[in-house]
Amino acid sequence: MDIKILEQVCWGGSKVAPIVDEALTELNLDDDFEIVSDLGAILEYEVSKLPALVIDGEVKLEGTVPSIEEVKKYLK
Repeated sequence: MDIKILEQVCWGGSKVAPIVDEALTELNLDDDFEIVSDLGAILEYEVSKLPALVIDGEVKLEGTVPSIEEVKKYLK
């Protein structure tokens, strides 16, 4: 599974990465994810709000920090 988190990471780190990491752990999935913070790369996904979650090339969520349960729903 190709998982990308699109967000402008500020001082303090990603807000979405720990949530995705916990969801993967709870589902016993061994997939990795990538944090994409380069504006040019983010624009390729045509999202209007950050953060966004992209799974296998499809934008699943944008403009909100998801809950662990929301992320698990898209990872199943």
